[in-house]
Amino acid sequence: MSKPNTAIGIDFGGTSVKSAVVRDGKIIDRGDVIETAQHDAKSLLEAIFTVIEKLRAAHPDVAGVGVGMPGFVDSANGFVHHLTNVEGWDEVPLAKLIKDRTGLAATVENDVKAMTYGEWKYGAARGVQHAVCITLGTGVGGGLILGGRLHRGAQFGAGEIGHASIDYRGRPSPYGAFGGLEEYVGNQQITERAAALYRVNRINRPVEKCTPREMADAANANDPIAKCLWETLGDEIGAAMANVVWIVNPEVIVIGGGVAKAGELLFDPIRRSINARTVALFHENLRIVPAELGNDAGIIGNAALVLDSLG
Repeated sequence: MSKPNTAIGIDFGGTSVKSAVVRDGKIIDRGDVIETAQHDAKSLLEAIFTVIEKLRAAHPDVAGVGVGMPGFVDSANGFVHHLTNVEGWDEVPLAKLIKDRTGLAATVENDVKAMTYGEWKYGAARGVQHAVCITLGTGVGGGLILGGRLHRGAQFGAGEIGHASIDYRGRPSPYGAFGGLEEYVGNQQITERAAALYRVNRINRPVEKCTPREMADAANANDPIAKCLWETLGDEIGAAMANVVWIVNPEVIVIGGGVAKAGELLFDPIRRSINARTVALFHENLRIVPAELGNDAGIIGNAALVLDSLG
């Protein structure tokens, strides 16, 4: 009997839940988008069941459901500890609920770990044994592939690069930390820092024109303040990643998320920063590349995770 190759991947975003049927790493059908703001905990779960049932009816060869969630997830037991953007989603045994309702195999994983797995199986990190993936967006998330396996850690929290400090006396971070990377390079933080730079230079630029996308456009138009900002951001991200390089010694660092769309404005100073902070043995063969699967990485990764759990 051949190994199943088709599953449903579900990805929880900040405002919506997206799903698709994935076969051999490629999306073949998409489910209805669920807007989380329109639901409470109970109705959201029912909406997810409805999407699963509709996709399964159209694709009866679906063998399982993989779900990616932000925050802390017990992937071994399919348990969601807390979902910040849906009130009442605390200590939810999601994998069991899906299996009981549908009869399908189910897995639950942290969203960035799922993205990491997708990029490793089918994207920018395919074919390597040791990889680090980070996403740069509202916050900073991370995932690790070590020895050809997704590394989750003792409490399933490995890879939380956004909370790694780049200044032990720096900005307060959640969970009692100081100077966490995402307190400097998250979307909102970049916007605030850009606006402050223009004010210091006595240039009147409205905050809404200081978003990462606007700053990328400005830098590409040779705005010196915007170019300086991307150099600083790249140096800071590189400083955090240099610590990871020393500890993990990866073959590739894959960078995704909206902020990464700045391209070489960001990637070039990241590379320089890592190279300056590590020895050649660690960085001369290290690839630092953009993610390939885009917004579908989580869906594809979750589908791959549940299929691989079937053996």
